[in-house]
Amino acid sequence: MTTIEHTRRYKTVALLARGPGSLSKAESAPSETGMVSNSMRTGPWLNGPAGRAACGGIGVFVDHVLGRAIMLRSPAGHVSVSSEISIDVCGPIPSDGSLLSADARVLRSDAQGAFANGSVVDDTGRLVAVCSQHGRWVGEAPAGAPSGTGAVPPDARPNAENLLELIGARAKATSDGAELYLDVTEELVNPLNNLHGGIGLCASDIAAHAALEAVGTLSDTASVHIAYVRPLPLGTRARFDASVVHSGRSFAVVRVTAVNEAGKPCTIATVTTSTHMCV
Repeated sequence: MTTIEHTRRYKTVALLARGPGSLSKAESAPSETGMVSNSMRTGPWLNGPAGRAACGGIGVFVDHVLGRAIMLRSPAGHVSVSSEISIDVCGPIPSDGSLLSADARVLRSDAQGAFANGSVVDDTGRLVAVCSQHGRWVGEAPAGAPSGTGAVPPDARPNAENLLELIGARAKATSDGAELYLDVTEELVNPLNNLHGGIGLCASDIAAHAALEAVGTLSDTASVHIAYVRPLPLGTRARFDASVVHSGRSFAVVRVTAVNEAGKPCTIATVTTSTHMCV
């Protein structure tokens, strides 16, 4: 497997949340029903190493929209952090410069957190994915912390050829799957200076496909479910360990665990893939 070193960074979270062509556009105001909407311009940076748009590429976009809906219910002096995110892919994810749109709303909230669901459609209205997020309340972000959406000029264009380059990760095959290494830089963190939840989902999806590539399986993501059990702070390095649980002719299951420098698990993801999703 080829190791890719990232040599030039943009504000990665911002690019994956809205795309470079739409960074100057504000998301729509919440509707009277609490629905939050946003759009994202696609591009080749959404492609996985295999050259097709990857589910992980919309992870930040999904987290951004669902998290915005949840934040509307946050208690005073608190912000929301993701505890679980799920994405079920319903159709091909474009990377041709077309627009993706997402809607999200909260279904339940209480003193501990909130739960939101939503959907992503392409510019023809075709359903691309359905998604959900559990958020939990934590204390306010520290003063001066990054916003998690970056301040990229509207005309900025990433020169990355795929997601692996864009997030600055490197992957290698192992005896039972693959490992992906990711430095937690300012481009990749949330307002609490920890790895952005959508980036963790993105890295998990890439690692899962690296593991499948190692065993000779070609398929596209059907679903990702990720749980966040510990933060990965700014300035640290994460290792995403991917192991293939099942690889059949049309369906595969991969478990991906991100560990910190002490070897403790920080995110735990299950990625399923299907040859029926390939186009």
